[in-house]
Amino acid sequence: MKYTKKYKQTEIPSVSILRKDDLSQYIKQYYKENLQGKTVLNKDLNVMISFTSFGQGKVAYGGRKTARKAAVIQCLDKLVEFAQYNNFGIRKPTDPQSVLGYLNFKAKVKIDGVVEHVRITALIKKSGRLYYNHEINFIK
Repeated sequence: MKYTKKYKQTEIPSVSILRKDDLSQYIKQYYKENLQGKTVLNKDLNVMISFTSFGQGKVAYGGRKTARKAAVIQCLDKLVEFAQYNNFGIRKPTDPQSVLGYLNFKAKVKIDGVVEHVRITALIKKSGRLYYNHEINFIK
């Protein structure tokens, strides 16, 4: 895949932090009810990215859970749509044979009025491109 043009995120979604006791359960439920089964066209690479149950498990139970990460789930489809391609990640030796690699994106989101930077990963499989995970830059 050749990437040559300069892209700027044209829309920055805005969300508010949620006060939830169980962030993993909230993320899982929101993803299942509002994202799972949906396919979004990323405007930067002009590729379709699908939200599957695989992505639901990774975002709900993999990595650090914060209220900011949970808030981003509310606008994740818009973020995937407007995210800027960053780089390609090669498949890991432990990945299943159906995995070809990873598309890594960066995007901005306003959380309670503050612009945050989000990294989004889409898994490239033989069957298509699937949302995999997102992380918000963490500053100690």
